[in-house]
Amino acid sequence: MDLRFKLSGGYGSLKLEEVNRSLQGWAEWQKELTIFRVNWFLLGEEVKKFNAGFDFRGEIMAFFTPRIAVSIGAGFIYGEHIEEKNELFIDLNTKLYAFARPAKVSAFPLILSAYYFNPLNKKFDLFLKGGAGLIWAKYIERAGNKRIELKELEAGEIESGNFTYIDSEFISASARDFIFVGGLGLSYRIDASLSLFVEGEARWAKINGFQGETHEGETEELYFFEEYSSDIDFWRPRLKMSAEEPTGDNFRSVKKAVVDFSGYSVKIGLLIKF
Repeated sequence: MDLRFKLSGGYGSLKLEEVNRSLQGWAEWQKELTIFRVNWFLLGEEVKKFNAGFDFRGEIMAFFTPRIAVSIGAGFIYGEHIEEKNELFIDLNTKLYAFARPAKVSAFPLILSAYYFNPLNKKFDLFLKGGAGLIWAKYIERAGNKRIELKELEAGEIESGNFTYIDSEFISASARDFIFVGGLGLSYRIDASLSLFVEGEARWAKINGFQGETHEGETEELYFFEEYSSDIDFWRPRLKMSAEEPTGDNFRSVKKAVVDFSGYSVKIGLLIKF
């Protein structure tokens, strides 16, 4: 049996269905507000989807034969939806403001995997892998706004900083759940102790049970629901922290939120023999 260290990193998709429904719902809600408010004008309404992030992993691999190996690995998944991707500019009675709802996701997976290597020739190996494990995830979301000065608008250089964020809209929640991965790769042997590889990986990781603490130390859970705004006759999909499940006529489709890290990634890396 020989041991190898596998280091990989790349970029890929994140499903984040409920996160995107909440962000799009917020944008649509802002749009509806401007319709019902006198002298309010929405100057931009495009909110890009939050659907991609980085994926890094390190693994210790044990080869029982030249073809069969198992590994244990830890990784880091990270994605960020910055202000520039969901800024809305609204003219509030001749005063221009930028509204934004930035969000971040991060996760630390611990995965046990099995590999099968099929030599193609003296230099190239095709490999298959599958694995399962635990994943510790975090979701952060903020809501803020800032005044846009006329000189910034005329210069076309609107700064993304200096937002004022709303404490009551802040979300910071964590959860632990299961993760399953599968993939296909191609490695190239540089010498007996070092190989380069490229691999594609599919990931299933629907994570729920997110919890966080308030400043007072009270535990809250992350819920997904639709909330009714009677003044504009609009049902808004949203994520929100709450100590209890929201109830009443103004809420529907209430459930504990799922932050879905499922997706696909393409990674490159090194295989190093000890």
